[in-house]
Amino acid sequence: LLKDPFAVFSTLWFAERLNCKVVVTIRHPAGFASSLKRLNWPFDFGDLLTQPALMRDHLESDRAEMESMPVDDIIGQASLLWRMVYRVVASARKQRPDLIVVRHEDLSLDTAAGFRRLYEALELDFSDKVQQTILNSSSSENPIEVSDKNIYSVKLDSRANVDNWKKRLSADEIARIRKIAGDVAQIFYPEQEW
Repeated sequence: LLKDPFAVFSTLWFAERLNCKVVVTIRHPAGFASSLKRLNWPFDFGDLLTQPALMRDHLESDRAEMESMPVDDIIGQASLLWRMVYRVVASARKQRPDLIVVRHEDLSLDTAAGFRRLYEALELDFSDKVQQTILNSSSSENPIEVSDKNIYSVKLDSRANVDNWKKRLSADEIARIRKIAGDVAQIFYPEQEW
C-alpha cells in the first residue's frame, strides 16, 4: 500500500512495470482546497517544476500557471494542483480500464458497501473484522472534523465530513475553485455536486 498524492504521476508505471492493482481515491476539488486552507498548507510548485521528466510527460501545459501562482494563494494552489493530478488520473483511466478510481465522498457516504466493492475488485477478504474497523473509523460518533493537533487521525464522522467545505469556503472561493479545476472537475463531479 502506497499513500502518496504524487505517486499518481507514476500510475501507469506501477500498473505496467510492477503489475500493481492501482486504486486512486479522488476527493472533490473544493473539499481538497478547503482542507489545505484549514490547515494553512501552501504548496510549492517548485517541487514539480524542477522535475524535467514529470514536466515533459504530464505538466508542461501548466508551467506558466505554476510559475505565476502567488506563494500565499492556498485556494489557487490547491485548485491547480487538483486539476493537474486528476487530469493525469483521467488520462490513465482511458489507457488502463482496470485502474480503480473511487470517490472519497462515495466511500464516506456508504462506507461498508463502498469498501466491500473495493475489496471485491482487489480480490481481498472483506471479513467481519475489516468491516468493523472501517465502521469504527467512519462512525457518526467520531468528530466531524480532524483536530488541528491530530491531523493524521483516521477516526472521523465520514458522512458529516463530506460537506465541511461548504461551511469553510466562501461563494467566491468555490467559484474560483470551479474555474481553475475546470473541465477535469466535470469528469468526476457533476454540476449538482457543487
